[in-house]
Amino acid sequence: MLHQIFRYIYRRWLEPDLVSELKRRGLIVGANFKMMKGVIIDWSHCHHITIGAHVTMAPNVHILAHDASTQSHLGYVRIGKVDIGNRVFIGAGSIVLPGVRIGNNVVIGAVSVVSRDVPDNVVACGNPARTTSSVEQWVEKRGRELKAGPCFCEEYSVRHAITQSMRNEMNAKMATRIGFIV
Repeated sequence: MLHQIFRYIYRRWLEPDLVSELKRRGLIVGANFKMMKGVIIDWSHCHHITIGAHVTMAPNVHILAHDASTQSHLGYVRIGKVDIGNRVFIGAGSIVLPGVRIGNNVVIGAVSVVSRDVPDNVVACGNPARTTSSVEQWVEKRGRELKAGPCFCEEYSVRHAITQSMRNEMNAKMATRIGFIV
């Protein structure tokens, strides 16, 4: 419990505010941007990146606006604008490459490589990322899972100091391996 309090204090007040520094360097970010641990936004070319409102980047996402692989062969580094629309979720471990536009209302699956534009209202996954369904179809499927699976309130989260017995209860109730938490 005490280590969780110290971790919260560090993250809340002591950890450098990376987004503020990137914005100072030219990154454009909309309201309600959530960036989880390990996200890397191209430090040296962040002024080529625009991120819309209500965007969440899961852990270890990389957003790149440059490609230095051309340096040794051409003498130049390839650069490209990256535009991420509104209401976008980018899954853990995904990479967004230079010159890409991700539309509005998009879900990018975990460990995807976004190497070309993604249109509005779709789910895209894979390497390279390809459209797998509409967001509407995806929400319907996940909604059916929500109705069938166990749901847990916020007290079951790390933010609320979940106990070992609560963890055990969650695992026991997830017979299908899938559940939901607020």
